[in-house]
Amino acid sequence: MEKPHCNNGMRILCISASNNFRPGINETYSYQICRAVLDEARKHVPDMKSEIIELRNLALSPCIDCLKCLGIRRCAIDVVFNQLYEKIIACDVLFIVSPHYAPIPAKLCMLLEKMEEISFEPWVKDNSYRSEVYDIPTAVISHGGGSDNEQAHKEYKRVVNDPIANALHTIQLKLIPFNDEWDTGIVVKPMDESNRKITQYVNKIITTEETQHGNYQQSR
Repeated sequence: MEKPHCNNGMRILCISASNNFRPGINETYSYQICRAVLDEARKHVPDMKSEIIELRNLALSPCIDCLKCLGIRRCAIDVVFNQLYEKIIACDVLFIVSPHYAPIPAKLCMLLEKMEEISFEPWVKDNSYRSEVYDIPTAVISHGGGSDNEQAHKEYKRVVNDPIANALHTIQLKLIPFNDEWDTGIVVKPMDESNRKITQYVNKIITTEETQHGNYQQSR
């Protein structure tokens, strides 16, 4: 599927997966990290178009495996999901910021399972099938309330980043690794939006997208 070239700047979508509605919480850590991501991206792409989607504000519903999506490539019962899916299709770069729940927030699971259902069955029938989100550069950033040490971060990677990465592979989004060790994204301290890892990861994503922008647009 060809995606028209955007002359008005890169389109960056940042999904905040937190579902925190505790009293007094106006901005979740996930939202704050999303904001830090876009602030950093704007240094390199000042004319970018960006949006933060907070899943906690969306009334998503779980997949019921009705299979009606296979003919229309949209959910037959969830208008809210379809609206978000259109935004993902339209973006040039996707960031997913997720806290550690058990292991990941329910609404993020709902989003991923529906995207996977839409993509997987056509691929099984034809391995050359490309989903509408094929090859969109995607970054995964997780955070949690545990101790701030390397071992804790590796555990968050195992239970948050890695499962998300597995889903992204089936959906055909293009996960961009941070490095060889952090191959499914990064883990950051929840209250440290100035984290150097965020700066480095955003820079890598933006550089990758700018380098591949022309070919990438035409390939879709």
